[in-house]
Amino acid sequence: VYPDTYELGQANQAVRILCNAVDRKDDMAAERSFLPAPDFCDVLRAHDIPLFSLESCAPVNEFDVVGITLSHELAATTILEALDLAGIPLHADKRNEEDPLVIAGGPCTYNPEPFYRFFDVISIGEGEESIGEIMDVCYDMKQKGSSRLEILRALSQIPGQYVPAFYH
Repeated sequence: VYPDTYELGQANQAVRILCNAVDRKDDMAAERSFLPAPDFCDVLRAHDIPLFSLESCAPVNEFDVVGITLSHELAATTILEALDLAGIPLHADKRNEEDPLVIAGGPCTYNPEPFYRFFDVISIGEGEESIGEIMDVCYDMKQKGSSRLEILRALSQIPGQYVPAFYH
């Protein structure tokens, strides 16, 4: 999810790089989603339509993992708008086994603390170097029927992955 409009997010090369990295993996596919303009957000809410992906129009809250780009500090409120529009609980500690894992990445993750309540995992560093391992862990553990907590513990063992739930 790029937490801004398609017109702004489509030019972000990191989104394309990360999608390509996931798409190269067997049994995985990445789809993109962008935050609509405010007036269209209002229309989606009025018709009870959740935020959806660009490629298949699948509701974002039905994906196993939702990655959100933290490209700049001003995206803080648009991240919350995207989560709310998708029907994903804003706070990570309110999500249950049916909710997707919400992972942040991007330049603003070098200072993750302002965002810790909203993400299950914050990937600090270059995402294209860790996304393969992250997705492998998520996929393998999901196939084994692992719980959300077990998956988060495994992800916390990958260098550069901050799982706020394990810290005070």
